[in-house]
Amino acid sequence: MTSKIQHILNMFNRPEDEKETQNLEIATSVLFIELAYADFNVATVEEEHIQKSMQSFFSLTSKEVADLISIARDKREQRNDIWFFTNQIKNNFNKDDKIRILEMFWGLVYADGHLDKYEEALMRKITTLLGLPHGEMIQAKLKAKNSYGIVKGSNK
Repeated sequence: MTSKIQHILNMFNRPEDEKETQNLEIATSVLFIELAYADFNVATVEEEHIQKSMQSFFSLTSKEVADLISIARDKREQRNDIWFFTNQIKNNFNKDDKIRILEMFWGLVYADGHLDKYEEALMRKITTLLGLPHGEMIQAKLKAKNSYGIVKGSNK
């Protein structure tokens, strides 16, 4: 708990560009967590996907990702909507980065081998809020399905 408080205090002593990066990392983490809980069942493979995705996309250590996810869980509980977090991503990432994030989100959805109707609905909402066209969502979805070996036309 002390390290969490220290981490938050350290955020206020950082230059503005570092604070902005931290906010984008938190926003992305919150959306990952929201997606993980969309089907009311967070599998270990989903937690691992979040860890790996955040490490890769933001070049973070395992410890930094763990701290970030802890902060993101708190932020998620403080807000009732996802607009705030999607809006940060929408306004601060270029289109290619937003598509990459969308692909990571779809990877999370398919990590457990199953597409739940709530996950799909949330992905549609996130895509819209990020200002991405429906076609980009479908491309990201197909890429994730292929990487997880999901058979076309299956109920997954």
